[in-house]
Amino acid sequence: MNYKEGNTIINMIVHIALFRWKKGTSEKKAAGTLKQVEAIQKKVSGIVSIHTGKNYHHESKGFTQGVVVIAKTQKALDAYRKHPIHQKLAPKIMKMEADGIGFDFQS
Repeated sequence: MNYKEGNTIINMIVHIALFRWKKGTSEKKAAGTLKQVEAIQKKVSGIVSIHTGKNYHHESKGFTQGVVVIAKTQKALDAYRKHPIHQKLAPKIMKMEADGIGFDFQS
């Protein structure tokens, strides 16, 4: 995944976060909280897209929902993480999560 800036081809940053929720966390509450993360896309320059959703793959190892963020640069991804909406939601997500994994790569 890349984009062209002038004559230079730039590889984008892909951030993936997967979540396994604590017992008693409702699917509606978890999905609603993650859905709010999508609002950051329009507020941070350089964020191309943000997707959230429920897993349906059989090899999920208990991870039930995830977030995928596509950013033009590491600076944009850092700005996403520092955005007030993310800062507000991160503690809420941490309280609900039994386990999580983050995975970033350039593509």
